[in-house]
Amino acid sequence: MKTLLSVILTAGTAYYVTSRVAITGPSDWGAVPPSAPHRNDYAISASNSPLAGVTVSGDPQFTIDGSACVGARSCVAPASLLANVGGDYVASIVGTSSSRLRVHGSSTTRSISAHVVGANYTLSGVDNGDATATFTLTSTGESDLEGVSLAASTYAGIGTATITANSCGEVVPSGKSCNVVVAFSLPKEGAAAHGCVLLQAIGNTRQQPPARTTLVLPAAAE
Repeated sequence: MKTLLSVILTAGTAYYVTSRVAITGPSDWGAVPPSAPHRNDYAISASNSPLAGVTVSGDPQFTIDGSACVGARSCVAPASLLANVGGDYVASIVGTSSSRLRVHGSSTTRSISAHVVGANYTLSGVDNGDATATFTLTSTGESDLEGVSLAASTYAGIGTATITANSCGEVVPSGKSCNVVVAFSLPKEGAAAHGCVLLQAIGNTRQQPPARTTLVLPAAAE
């Protein structure tokens, strides 16, 4: 008995099929410790043609070895994560099938994510009303915030910002807070009567958005 496909071929009718890609494996890697390699295997297959490649995009701490997949109809590709600082990491695994004759290639994406246990923080700023601002840094992660460095700057380069007091030190224990005082000044030739002061903290965590406060200041003294 002839199949429908053989009938179509015999009749000379053009046909096309799509080689669809399937990716199976964990999408959520859960919570993992920092500074240690972590691995999960992903089974990847194509329905009607060999695989053309397997890649990963997103946070560069994720990598994948798709060398065994090229030219195969199915394979296992090991994905790895190595992150030295805490935070949330995301990436996408992309499997692509090849095109040949009347087979169309296609691609499939599988999102993956991991939470690396570590430090984190929040920043809030308050205008003191005297050309200074007090910022409060709170350590909010599962572990202590270590190696804290602070940088004060001004928005659009208007004026200068200088850290005049800092109670944070090198380590801020999880759940604890510390204060940073920043002084702002306008240049004598400054036309603006106010400026924005920003403070950025960096430690063993993924970089956070800067805190910002606006200081309304009198014109610089002659």
